[in-house]
Parts: sequence; structure tokens; C-alpha cells
Amino acid sequence: MNSSIGRYYKIPPYTILGFADNNGTLVNKNASYTRSDHYVTGIEFLPYDALRFTLEGFYKTYAGVPVSVRDGISLSNLGGDFSVLGNEAVNSTGKGRAYGFEFFAQQKLTRKLFGILSYTWFKSRYSGANGVLIPSAWENNHLLSITTGYKLGRNWELGLKFRYQGGAPYTPFDEALSRLNYLSLGTGRLDYSQLNTRRLNAFNASDLRIDKKWNLRRLTLDAFIDISNWYAAKSPGYPQYTFQRNATNTAFLTTDGAAVKPDASNAIPLLLQNNDAQVTPTIGLIVEF
Repeated sequence: MNSSIGRYYKIPPYTILGFADNNGTLVNKNASYTRSDHYVTGIEFLPYDALRFTLEGFYKTYAGVPVSVRDGISLSNLGGDFSVLGNEAVNSTGKGRAYGFEFFAQQKLTRKLFGILSYTWFKSRYSGANGVLIPSAWENNHLLSITTGYKLGRNWELGLKFRYQGGAPYTPFDEALSRLNYLSLGTGRLDYSQLNTRRLNAFNASDLRIDKKWNLRRLTLDAFIDISNWYAAKSPGYPQYTFQRNATNTAFLTTDGAAVKPDASNAIPLLLQNNDAQVTPTIGLIVEF
């Protein structure tokens, strides 16, 4: 058995500390460090030298989390689309909580087979100005990773990796504000009254690799073929707001056939789904001296 307790501090990102208002004043220069308290306990079981199992539970609390002054939203509840965060006035009143468990199993290579399995279930929630804890942008709930390999004859080796994660939370668009502001902003406006109330579909993918090795007197050659996402699984992403365009993509379509009005009342809103599949084959050669 093993247990640990820790308290950690993290300086705010430079996008927060370096933000200045119209007068050039650094309004966030006194932002607090984010504090996190960790409580972890677990067990480890080794039936024999090459096989290991661990089960670990964790509970974490956060204080001093940056909250947007403008929107009253914790910055930890934003950012799932990898946008730039922190370039605005914030206060350090947000709180957070995360808890869950992880199961881990490892079979070391003894003869022909080896593998690693890891599964994590967790909750991750942060509060804004209202003090209510809601799912963070990264709360997938389920994370599963399996990696295995098998050594065939004549220095051939087969490897397989599978990964799964639950759907990430996201915020829907405010239809009225998105329509009104799209021509000037080029994007939709989110409905923060429904912050992170929806979730993307779960994601899964698998990678396949085949290696062939030649052991020479002074060096080893390893030729391989690696195919990422070999069964072309779709990768769910955040939808994008836009207006429908004509077939030549040169103008917006409208309900009356005229040009788009300044308030876009005659435009035709469209949500672009972002879930394309991407397969990446790789061929390589490794030389070891």
C-alpha cells in the first residue's frame, strides 16, 4: 500500500500576468498563485516479477483559480478548442475539485508477449463567480489505453495500441448573438448560460505497427510500418458556427436572395461538424550502432 499528501502552487500563465488594459496598466499583476491539495492512496500487487497491478484513488482541491471578470467564468471551464486564454482581466476567486481512480496492469516481455493497460475514471469541476462547480473543458470521465506487442519468428514484431476517451463537455452557441455578430467577428458567440452542458461523442482509435529487425555484427537495422488510426475512426471536435454559402463559396446564401443584411436576419445559420477521420501511415528505418 502507498499514500501521499501534497500541496502545490502554480504561477498564473503569462497571458494573464501580461494582460494590460487600454491605459497600459497590468490589471492582473497581483493575481494569486493557484493552489492544489492532493490526496492519493493505492495498492500494488506483483504476482511475479513480470506482472504488476496497481489501483490508485485520488482527490484534489484547487483554490485561487482565475475567473473572468467580464463573463464570471472559470478559465478552467474554457479552452477545450485550444484557444488562447487569459488575455483579459481576471480575479483569483475560483475553486475546483477533481477525484477518481486509476487501474494499471503491466506484463513485461518475458518470451513473446508484452502489454500495458491503463484505465482512469475521474470528475473534474471548477466554479466561476457564482461558486457553482461545473464540468471543466477536460472532463472526459473515462480514459483507456491498451498497448501490446507480440514477437514473431525471425525478428518480426507486431504492435497494437488502442485508446478511448469519453466525450468532452462543450458550450452551445447563442443563436441570436451568433447571427448578429458573425459578420464582424467571423465566429459564433457561445451561450454561457449553458456552459459545458453538452458533450461530444466518445473517441476511440487504434494504431498498428509491424517491425522487422536485422542484427548485424556492428549495428542493428529496424524497418517498420506504422499506421495511426488504421480503421479510420472519426475524431469528434467542437462544431463551428457559420452561414451557408453558395456552391462556388463566393457569397452567403440568404432567405430572400438578397445580400446579407447588417443584422444578418436573412442569413442561413449552419453548424459545421468537426469529426473527420485521419489515417496516417508511416514507413521508417532505425539504425542502432
